[in-house]
Amino acid sequence: MSADGRAAPRQGGAPGRGPVPWEPLFHEKSRLYWPIRPRAEAFAGCVDWPPVEDYNRALGEGFPVRFVEQPPRPRRRGRHGPLDLSALYDARIHVEGCVPTRPRNWHDFLNMLVWAAFPRAKAALHARQHRAIAERLDPSAEALPAARTRELDGLALLDEGGLLLLYDDTHARRAPLLVDASDLGRCAGEVRDAVQRGEVAALVFGHALYESLLRPGPTVHALVQPIPCEGPLPATPDALVSLADARLRDALRSPGSFAHPERSARLPVDERVLC
Repeated sequence: MSADGRAAPRQGGAPGRGPVPWEPLFHEKSRLYWPIRPRAEAFAGCVDWPPVEDYNRALGEGFPVRFVEQPPRPRRRGRHGPLDLSALYDARIHVEGCVPTRPRNWHDFLNMLVWAAFPRAKAALHARQHRAIAERLDPSAEALPAARTRELDGLALLDEGGLLLLYDDTHARRAPLLVDASDLGRCAGEVRDAVQRGEVAALVFGHALYESLLRPGPTVHALVQPIPCEGPLPATPDALVSLADARLRDALRSPGSFAHPERSARLPVDERVLC
């Protein structure tokens, strides 16, 4: 996480490779893009990178946050005085309703699309991160603490690399791996079978995971968040996304949740397992 409180992975691909150019139909590269596909299609006619202002126009009036272009960060010349908590990334989102966004940047563009698909969960996540940072920051501190708490680690991993498994709780006996999350990392085949039976829906949440799908590379593993659903899963993609959004928001509001990421399972971000 950078000094302004946000994670900043390499732009658009694997280390040592140049950035991925704009591709208006990027969402057709993988079936795993399905949760954000309807929002991505709004930009399918753009021959070049859309400006950040167009993100807000596509999201429409009344969207809970707006995306504002983040200017290049000036070179540091030493801090003078206490750190301004209100200027940190999560504070800008939670307090001002503004998401600082780098133009012509896949990571931030995909973050916007995740916001479009999961607005309630994203708002709850950044509110939680803001509170967690504020609680541990001394008013006279000139920088953030050198190390994050396990809670902040867990929230950052969810934001960047989270995979949601929405499942029909009435089939818990048939799919015990969904009850004991520690087994999920060893049971990719069982997850695949449960997805194909319609008992589980796998939704990529982390925008860094979506970024990893832009071009082939080493297998990426996601942090798994099981989300129980009482009764059969909704029949339509939009209803699945909406339900996952609401349930993840509720989970993020639960004290102590996501504070032990080392206990969470991992699954490969692979169509053969998740679709």
